[in-house]
Amino acid sequence: MTVKRSPLKHNLSLPLTSVVSSSTDDIEAAILDNWIDGILVLTQDGQCVHSNSLARRICDRIAKEYPCVGAIPEEIWRVCQILIKSCRDFPGRPVVESELELRQSYEHFRIRARWLRVKNNAEPKILIVLENQTHSKQNLAITEVIKYDLSPREADVWELYRIGYTYQEIAAKLHIALNTVKKHMKNTYAKQQLGEMVETSYVEKLAS
Repeated sequence: MTVKRSPLKHNLSLPLTSVVSSSTDDIEAAILDNWIDGILVLTQDGQCVHSNSLARRICDRIAKEYPCVGAIPEEIWRVCQILIKSCRDFPGRPVVESELELRQSYEHFRIRARWLRVKNNAEPKILIVLENQTHSKQNLAITEVIKYDLSPREADVWELYRIGYTYQEIAAKLHIALNTVKKHMKNTYAKQQLGEMVETSYVEKLAS
C-alpha cells in the first residue's frame, strides 16, 4: 500500500559561493549541501534530521515510481532496516548497499547505509549516501567523447548507450534509423580501437 509522503525539509540553504568569511560549521554545511552524492541522516525510527538538496531531488524522483514511508522512499528505508537488523545479527558489518533503477528516467542509483555516531548523542543515526551512477556513466561518456574525438552525433549515441539504452531505444530517442545508430556505434568502436593502439604504442616507446 502506498503511504502518503511529505516533502523532505531541512534548514541548510547556504550557497557555496557565500562561505568566504563563514564559520567552520557553515562551511561544512555548504559542502554537504553541494556534495556530489545525495546525503540523508535518519533516526532509527525513520525521521529525517538532515538532507542535502541533491538527496531531496533524488527522493522526489524515486517517489514517482516507488511508495514512501513518511518522507522517505520505501526502497531507501528497506536498506535502513537491513542495517538495523544486521547490527544485531552481524555486528561486524558496518555498511549495507543496494541498487535501484528508475524505469521512467533510466537512472540507476546505489544506496549505501551506515551508522553515524554523533558526539554527545547516545543513539547513533543512519547515514544514507545516494549515488547516481547514471551521472557517473554520463561523465565517463563525455571523457571518452573528448578522448576519441567523436562527432556530435556519435557523442549523442554513445552517451545514451553508456547509460543503458538499447540500440532500438537510442533510435527512438534521437529520431534516427536503427541502421544509423549501428553506423555511429561502429565508427565509435573504430576510433576507440585506434586511440588505444596509439596509446599503447606511445607507452611502449616510453618504456624502451
